[in-house]
Amino acid sequence: MHITVYLLLLASVVLALLGPQLGRRLAPAAAVRALTLLSVIATTAMVWGMTAVTVGGLGRTDAFQDQAHSSPVALAHDDPVPNVLGALAAGLLAVSLLRALTVLRRRRSALRELAPLRKRPAAGDLVVIEAERPDAYALPGRPGRVVVTSAMLRALPADEQAVLLAHERAHLRHRHHLYAAVAETAAACNPLLRPVRDLIAFHIERWADEEAARTTGSRLLAARSLARAALATADAARARGTQGVLAYLRHRVTARVGALQAERPTSHWGAVSPAVAVTALTGAAFAEVTSDFARCLHVLHLF
Repeated sequence: MHITVYLLLLASVVLALLGPQLGRRLAPAAAVRALTLLSVIATTAMVWGMTAVTVGGLGRTDAFQDQAHSSPVALAHDDPVPNVLGALAAGLLAVSLLRALTVLRRRRSALRELAPLRKRPAAGDLVVIEAERPDAYALPGRPGRVVVTSAMLRALPADEQAVLLAHERAHLRHRHHLYAAVAETAAACNPLLRPVRDLIAFHIERWADEEAARTTGSRLLAARSLARAALATADAARARGTQGVLAYLRHRVTARVGALQAERPTSHWGAVSPAVAVTALTGAAFAEVTSDFARCLHVLHLF
């Protein structure tokens, strides 16, 4: 492989570093879509670059040559990747893909465990379960359900319950679970994308907050509902001694409540320019690496 493959890997790093800046300048819905796309591009660039380095570096080993029946000299001339670098890339690639599969398996298992809730009696899309722990979440699938515990309903007056339901229905309507799955899988492959994953998760909630405020017609009501629901959850968590959960709730909920008390956010699209430029360069590098990779496979007589 030529230097382009290393530029492709570098581009995946730069895209990951641009993510937080991009997320801060876009409205929640736009931020989720843009950051998810950025995660996909960065991860694809990393995986493809590592694959190319793996084949280029390990293609001249004796074990591989016995199967390929190609010329190590020709391969070294066409694809001068050190064997050690190829082995390192192979190891990192294997770990990345294993972590991604683990994430997907865990998410699938979680959805399977919640599947029986879809069969419970429901008022439209709403399922209420008896529980002392305040909780509410969107359960995607066919049919999608909004699951709320009786403790959460008791904690909120009727108008704030409407905000809560609008928030969870926004998750279902916009299929937020898919954005979260892509972000988590991408971060499993590329640890540099973990801040982007966390930002996507935050903006998914902010997106649903804004939808709930628009549906109910009051940003202050939405902020009050969010704060009250968070306090109810925090009280239950404190009773169980889970201080880490409390710290997380304070940090994220405070920012979300503050955003709802301000004007509706707008996107500053000028912030997208650096990411667009790097994406264009990534596309060019991807095409060049693909061409080199095809030539490498031809030398190895793999097609």
